[in-house]
Amino acid sequence: MVKDPICEMEVDKETVKHKAEYIGKTYYFCSAMCKEKFKEIPQKYVDK
Repeated sequence: MVKDPICEMEVDKETVKHKAEYIGKTYYFCSAMCKEKFKEIPQKYVDK
């Protein structure tokens, strides 16, 4: 399990549908909304 960097909900990275790469690292999201929010300003969330 990994945490969604937006809402901090735990998601299973093996089955999650929403993910994005930023500076060579993959981030996993609970929903398309969280993924889109991350894509707008990724640097706001990568240090959480």
